[in-house]
Amino acid sequence: MNFHLICLSEFRNHIRSEHAVVKCDLPTPLETDIWVAMNRITRIVQAEIGAALKSAGLPPLKWYDLLWSLESQGGRLRPFELGRDTILEQSNLSHLSKRLEAEGLIEIVENNGDRRGKFLQITDKGKALRKRMWAIYGPLLHDQMKAFNAVDGWQSFIAVAQAPDAGNS
Repeated sequence: MNFHLICLSEFRNHIRSEHAVVKCDLPTPLETDIWVAMNRITRIVQAEIGAALKSAGLPPLKWYDLLWSLESQGGRLRPFELGRDTILEQSNLSHLSKRLEAEGLIEIVENNGDRRGKFLQITDKGKALRKRMWAIYGPLLHDQMKAFNAVDGWQSFIAVAQAPDAGNS
């Protein structure tokens, strides 16, 4: 919820200015611009990284996200934990998990005695692939983020996102 300070003026013999705080449940124009810029920059950077991975004969970026999440969280998570740790929706996560299991990158391990409770566990092959992907992904991400090192506030961030050549580096 946002609160905005507005100026109320009454004209009589002189101008008297009063300020009031009003509640507003809508985003401010700046908040909207930031939201649009964040989404645009994310899409541009992901597309560039995805294209570089494909060009190197590597799988899509979402494979990296799942493998990295497993590896960074100790190598083993339940599907709902992995869903919380990534931006993948449950249906996509289930499909992707089966695909990565078929490739030998993860294992789906039953919880002792509880057939409903399964864990996803990264394999050594999955760790090796994630590292190969990071060799492409990491430097590209670093190059993209350098563009924001000199950013002075949200207005500059928005300007970078709105530049006609954004993403054409």
